[in-house]
Amino acid sequence: MDDVGDTFNQTFKIERNETLGRHVVATKNLKAGESILLEHPLLIIASNNESRCVNCFKLTENHCKSCKITPLCGKCQQHNQLECEKLSSMRDLQTAELVKYNETYGIIKCLLIKENAKTEKYFEQFMEAESHLEQRRNTVIWREHQRNIVEPIIKSGFINYLRFASIINEDFLQLLCALVDVNAFEIRAPDGHTMRGIYLQGALLSHDCTANTVVSIDDYYCMKIYANQDIKCGQIITNCYINVLWGTEERRRVLWESKYFHCTCLRCSDPTELNSHISSLLCPKCSKRELSGYLVKDANIGNYRCLTCHYQKSADEIDKYLKMMEMQILKVQGNTSQLDEILTSLIKRLHPHHYLIVDVKQNIASLLRSIINDVTLCPEIQVYTRKIELCQSILKVLKHILPGISRLKAITMYELASTQAEYRRLVYQKKMIDKLELKVSVVTLCKKLNQF
Repeated sequence: MDDVGDTFNQTFKIERNETLGRHVVATKNLKAGESILLEHPLLIIASNNESRCVNCFKLTENHCKSCKITPLCGKCQQHNQLECEKLSSMRDLQTAELVKYNETYGIIKCLLIKENAKTEKYFEQFMEAESHLEQRRNTVIWREHQRNIVEPIIKSGFINYLRFASIINEDFLQLLCALVDVNAFEIRAPDGHTMRGIYLQGALLSHDCTANTVVSIDDYYCMKIYANQDIKCGQIITNCYINVLWGTEERRRVLWESKYFHCTCLRCSDPTELNSHISSLLCPKCSKRELSGYLVKDANIGNYRCLTCHYQKSADEIDKYLKMMEMQILKVQGNTSQLDEILTSLIKRLHPHHYLIVDVKQNIASLLRSIINDVTLCPEIQVYTRKIELCQSILKVLKHILPGISRLKAITMYELASTQAEYRRLVYQKKMIDKLELKVSVVTLCKKLNQF
């Protein structure tokens, strides 16, 4: 943890204001691709009421034979010795109450971090993070945590064995739940399901829908944050907390429900979403006159308004249509022909860059990838050209909303390049191009990739 702190301090510092609360700014000029932070998690917690081995994170119903509380799989027989000894010493602890409610274990781990004098400082750092406790009070999530975490921990008698027991009450436990919910990063378990990781310094970065960093977490759960573009000294360093391919309404809704703030970044404040038009619709009046008019959400009137002719359409009507189409997409995700039918329908009403169109194109491209990778299917040339077309159109959208280095852009570029390479190999095999044309096409492909 100390090494991580040193790396952190060399690149940015913590500041505070009323709008963002705690946030960080660069203490030097940073180049695109430059590493900003390397950090190991303070804590990894299972999600979705799952029970996972504390060592290998595999799903398990077994627990440590000594302390009776800590989840361990059949292959992992031991865990942190100090924690095991502490838990084992709690002679009258109602372990059945804790084992019954899997979600209690994450909060117990938090309390054990404070109980240990060597790690208590990290607990205190965690307590400085944003919790939005009062905004959560008496909400659905508050009541769920009260039933599944707070009451079982209190009923088990666990608190009585802690040296700081006098400061722990229901609100204190709810505060820990809130800190985890608001500040945890989603990470992948070995089976592909989600878990939550607490990264004290990574959580300091404030949100922006066009963030200037990329966050990656490796197979060992080490977090790396690096600049996705040049960042000037004194500039706020940001991270995007949510899916960049959502429209503004959905991004703001999720941020409000999970992080308790209303995003006012440049992208959210711009009805065109930085000219990406990822939430825009075609104007029906302009379409009849063969004009390029787009309906965007007008925050002042609450409805959608055409940027060209100022025609208005009810936001409720559009929202119902979009939700209906989302449901249709979910129903046919594995069917290329049905997705194509939906795409044809969407193109008549939505901007070509609309997030629903991008979603459908991604689904189709994924299905085509499976066809191309299956050597038994011997796909026709049209399958390759279709996937190439889809990847190219998706990249156009990503270039608007993801400036600089981006994992999503890189994946899409890889899918495009690999398909183009396979396509050229196929047409060469069919003698549709000669060796020189093949060589020229490969060189051209490399040049295009270098432009991104």
